[in-house]
Amino acid sequence: MGRPNRIQFPGACYYIQLQGNNRQDIFLSNQDRRVFLQLLGSYKARYGLKIFAYCLMQNSVDLILETNQPNLSKVMQGFNTAYTKHFNLEHGTLGHVFQGRYKALLVEKDTHLLEMTGYVHLKPVRDGLKEKPWRYLWSSCMAYVESEGREPLVDSEPVLARLAKNRLKQSVLYLKFIKDRAKAGWGSLPPHSGVFIGGPEFAETVRKITGELPPGADAPAAAAAAKAIIAEVLQRHNLDEERLLGRSQWRELSAVRREAIYRIWKEAKIGVTELGRMFNRTPSAISQLIRAMETAPKPQEISH
Repeated sequence: MGRPNRIQFPGACYYIQLQGNNRQDIFLSNQDRRVFLQLLGSYKARYGLKIFAYCLMQNSVDLILETNQPNLSKVMQGFNTAYTKHFNLEHGTLGHVFQGRYKALLVEKDTHLLEMTGYVHLKPVRDGLKEKPWRYLWSSCMAYVESEGREPLVDSEPVLARLAKNRLKQSVLYLKFIKDRAKAGWGSLPPHSGVFIGGPEFAETVRKITGELPPGADAPAAAAAAKAIIAEVLQRHNLDEERLLGRSQWRELSAVRREAIYRIWKEAKIGVTELGRMFNRTPSAISQLIRAMETAPKPQEISH
């Protein structure tokens, strides 16, 4: 099974985790950390990002950011390349600094952004480095608990505004929030599909924006709907499932297959990647088929 495509759209918020290649250190000095944050600020300005939280550990980095455009892949590719270039020049090394594909989970801001900043800021506590996460120098936690002189890199206001209107009260309430989470030993991510953190309504919002339901979103209901569509099509055309899902190019069978694929995409809200797996086709082939079905003239529009 292939990796799910990145879900990208304007205003998308992500939890991102970078790991050192072969679990090796990403930072060998505080200068490395400073350069990393300087680059983060540079990319924030260049691409109009919002940086809600960060935490730099020895061999990993946690980030929460929002993209202004559907360009997370472009942003991260450029950023990773820029930091890798610095690291290799600074330390006389070659090759990758980061491990493979970075982790990126889409985050529902309205319900999970506050919670996710807490998860990121508690990383030093979970790793046994600090009992008080706001004392850790290389995270954005202080930007939340300080009432004055907040770090310009960090967009803490959208999160803190959910707690109070007054800046002092915001800081007090966030500090209480972090202390409570630290006492509770809060060490795991919220339940998620492997692609996004949020509820069914958020998944539907993403579908409306991108045209595709996020993988893992209401999967049982979508699978049941797809199964019902296939059963109805098979019965109506007196076919068996093996032939429908197979590779035969027989004209009549291809027409039935196109109908089934289009209906599953339209009614069950299953995306092209999963449809490709179901029907043994590439996602691009499924996309072309759907576009053809969308633009085909309706029966009443055909002239005789």
